[in-house]
Formats: sequence, C-alpha cells, structure tokens
Amino acid sequence: MSSSLIKAFWPESSTLIQGIVRFRWIAIFFMMLGTVPLLQAGYLLKEQLFYFMAVIALLAVFNGLTQGIWSKAKAAQEQSLLFVQLLVDLLAVAGLLFVSGSAVNPFIYVLTLHAFLGGMLLRKKSILFGVLILVFLAILQFETNRDAAMTLNVDRRALYFDFLFQWVVVAGAWFVAHLFSGLLEKHEERIRSLQNRQYRADRLKSLGALAAGFSHEMATPLNSLKLRLDRGVRKLGDPVAAHAEIQQAQLSLDECISVFQKMAGVFMTSADGELQKLNVNAVLQDIVRSWEFDNKTSINKIVSDRQFYSRLQPLSFAQMILDLLDNALEASQAPAEITLKLYQDDQEVVIEVVDNGAGLAAEVIERLGEPFNTNKQQGNGLGVYSAILTAQSMGGEFLLGNNSSGKGATARLSLPFEERG
Repeated sequence: MSSSLIKAFWPESSTLIQGIVRFRWIAIFFMMLGTVPLLQAGYLLKEQLFYFMAVIALLAVFNGLTQGIWSKAKAAQEQSLLFVQLLVDLLAVAGLLFVSGSAVNPFIYVLTLHAFLGGMLLRKKSILFGVLILVFLAILQFETNRDAAMTLNVDRRALYFDFLFQWVVVAGAWFVAHLFSGLLEKHEERIRSLQNRQYRADRLKSLGALAAGFSHEMATPLNSLKLRLDRGVRKLGDPVAAHAEIQQAQLSLDECISVFQKMAGVFMTSADGELQKLNVNAVLQDIVRSWEFDNKTSINKIVSDRQFYSRLQPLSFAQMILDLLDNALEASQAPAEITLKLYQDDQEVVIEVVDNGAGLAAEVIERLGEPFNTNKQQGNGLGVYSAILTAQSMGGEFLLGNNSSGKGATARLSLPFEERG
C-alpha cells in the first residue's frame, strides 16, 4: 500500500523539480487551511488578509508555470533551477511570516524544512542558501524585537532565548542536511565507480565468451577448408574429383565469411546511429507492414491506441524487430501464429513478439545472451546477443523466455518512455 502510494505521488521518472512542484501544491493547500487558525489566534490581522492571500495566489501561479515550463529541465540546469525554486519558496514563507507575527508565529519553524531541503538538494549553492535563510530569520526576529520594545510586560530574556533556539534549530537542520548530502554524494560516486568496474568486467567476460564461441564456430569450417584443399591437391590428376573438393572448400570458406559478417553486423548494429525521439507506434507499424508484405504472412497485433515515444536508433531498431519477426516465423509451427504487442508498463514502452513454436531448450535458457548459444541447426546464436546490445544502446532491456502456457516463446523489448513534447 505504501509503495503504491509513493509511486503515485512520486513516479520513478520524476525529477527533483517535479517533486518540489507536488510538495508545493500540498504546502499551498495547508497554508490556505491555516489562514483561519492564524486569524483566530491573532497572529494574522484582518487588514493583512488580502496581502496574505495574494502571496499564496502568486505562489500558486508560479507553481503552475513551473509545472508547465521548468518541470522538464535538462540535468545541467537542474541545480540552478532548484536554487530559484527554493528561493521563491523562502521569499513567500518569509513574506507570510512577516505579516503574521514574524518570529513569534509558531509556523516560524517552517524555515527548518527549507533549511533541510536547501542543505540536502543544493550541492553547489547550499552554503549561499543557508546564509539567506539565516538572514531572513534575523529580519523576522528584528521585527519581532522592535514590536516587543513597544509592548509592555514582555519578557525580553525569554524572547531572546526563543531567538537563540530558532537559530540553533534552523542552522542545525541545514548543517545536518548538508553533511548527509555530502556523504550521499560520496556514496553515489562510489556506486558509479563500482558500476563502471562491473560494466568493464561484464564486457571482458562477454568478449571472452565471444572469442571462445568465435573460435569454436570458426574451427569446423576452417578445418573442413584445410581438409578439402589438401584432398583437392592430391586429386589434381582427376579433374572431376578435384573440382568437387574445391567446391566443398569454397562452401567452407563462405561459411567462415558469413560468421565474420554476422559478428561485424552485431557490433555495427548495436553502436550505429544517434538516438532520436520517435513515435514507436508509427515506426513499428511501418516495419510490420513491410515484413508482412515480404513474408506474405499476417501478424496478430495487440497495440495500445495511445501514442508512445522513446529514443531509438532507427536502423538498429528496425533491424532488431525484423530479426525478431523472422525468428518467430521460423520457430512457429504451421500454421504460424505470431502476435505483436505494444503497451506501456510503468515508465517503459514494451514490445513483445510471441510465437507458437516449440519454445527454447533448457540448456539454451541457462546460457541465454551468450554468443553462439543456440538450438538451431543453421543458427549461430548471435541474434539474441545482438538484440541485447541493441536494447542496451537505447537504454532498454531485452528478454527472451518460454510462454507460461508451455507453447512457444516471447521476445520482450522494453524501452524508456518519453513524453511527447
């Protein structure tokens, strides 16, 4: 329950600014509710009510503009925009406190929340923001002290003690948040370093598996090529027999060339082309229409009416989908039943290709993703390896597994969802 509530309030794809926008709407709502208690307690005078509500209204307008314009800011601008956002909140709160009791208003400790947010979220301008909070606090305390000087029977010592306590709480909140922010930043750097090491280790492991598989794949045709050439040389006296041996040697050589071309295609396809934000529905429709025409086969399409956008490498993406459809057709039992699905799962665009074939062998599933791992007689096992690299190059993930019904397999490509704008 709590997990679903958190996801509903703050989805995984949300930026810090989008989160601040949501929090600010809640704060505006509670400030509206707090107007009546402040009036009843005497902290807010009726003649100041218009000013109080005007500040809240301006804050709501600013939040609406932020939600429409700044919520999709680039990562490089995020820190500067965060500083502006928090500064506007600080100005609004200070203005509201100034007309509703200043430092004696119980809501003065809202500044503690602002100090904590500034210390935690602002990496480069955290100190500047902390100084600004203390400056505004000092202004509010000065105004309160000036009012107290014109009021009889005010315990100035208790008032000064309250002022000191406010400074300790606000400054302490900023210091603790700033300290933890630094620790989190170091922890994030360590995680990134470990991820880079793991990535390099996985790449080396993958290259090792690729080299081993490549050696195994090339050994058979090369040995056959050598054998056929040796036999052809020995049979030079018999032109017919020598010609047959040379033809077999040529077939072995063609097989070697095919393996080389396939490997080159794997790396070129997974790394070629820049990412472009495209309409997945439209691109997928064009690819499927072309494949159906070439193969004289109709596909069962279960596609959402909603338009999905993601960042794709057009050529790599098209080749990947065509390969998946070819594999599904090859694996399917007659009559072939291929289903293509397109839908959104949380913050991902998902494409599934489902066949009605015999499924994958257990030993293939155990080593899924390794190059040259296949149960096809004429296959080389580079298809899944290429699909994984292509999906990763677009920030997505590729999975392949047997259907729960026990019949056929499903290839699943998930890509990051992008807003249309």
